[in-house]
Amino acid sequence: MNRWKPILLAALLPAALALAQTPQGEKPPNPPKPIDAARAARGKAVYERYCFSCHGEHGDGRGYSAQWLDPRPRDFTRAIFKCRSTPSGTLPVDDDLMRTLTEGLYHTNMVSWEVLGERSLRDVIEYIKTFSPRWKEEGPGDPIQFVREPADDANSRKKGQQLWNSQACFNCHGNTGKGDGSSVPTLFDDWGFHITPFDFTSSPHRKCGKGDKDLYRTFLTGMNGTPMPSFADTITAEDAWHLVHFLKSLNVSSTEQKIFGFSVGK
Repeated sequence: MNRWKPILLAALLPAALALAQTPQGEKPPNPPKPIDAARAARGKAVYERYCFSCHGEHGDGRGYSAQWLDPRPRDFTRAIFKCRSTPSGTLPVDDDLMRTLTEGLYHTNMVSWEVLGERSLRDVIEYIKTFSPRWKEEGPGDPIQFVREPADDANSRKKGQQLWNSQACFNCHGNTGKGDGSSVPTLFDDWGFHITPFDFTSSPHRKCGKGDKDLYRTFLTGMNGTPMPSFADTITAEDAWHLVHFLKSLNVSSTEQKIFGFSVGK
């Protein structure tokens, strides 16, 4: 039996080292899924026809149109994505990227490409993965789970307002949610571009989708590459729904706010 000990130790050592290097309580990255070369080859043709001018030949967001666009096109070389269903810091699943391609990103120059059809969009997703080594080193994170939504009533909205204040959301988004908080001048993305917080009073549409679940998802995943953090460690999943209900109320008239029984602000 003793002669097998060195072999067993050699086999177990890499796994032990990986666990030792993972912060306590943090799940190690999922194993990567091999890139489908055939799909990526087809996706390259789609990319070069429709995506090249903004995202650039090398996927670095430096296409010839990028200089006139604000916000700037996504840099795929770092594999950092705002709109995801996966935990902060992890790669998105394909369905996350598909949602962006089919719905577009509100208030940006990223339009919906649903007209290209699912096959072409899945192909271009596979090609996008070739721009960053991250896709070869780790797999996507595990999507968050949606808990049952509580009633969207005055009580829920008041809880949401309390959370808004306790989490200091007003520092960026302002007391009334107009995106004019005191921290605005200091906000920049990971590429050094100035970021303006979302104005919740102007439209029911949001950058990562117009549905309630889209806003819920953003609270619990954050928007990687921006100052918008994940609140998964500081609020409960049900709390996220209360925040959704409160923020929806910011888009209504002051008369309706009085009917709801509260005023917006700190």
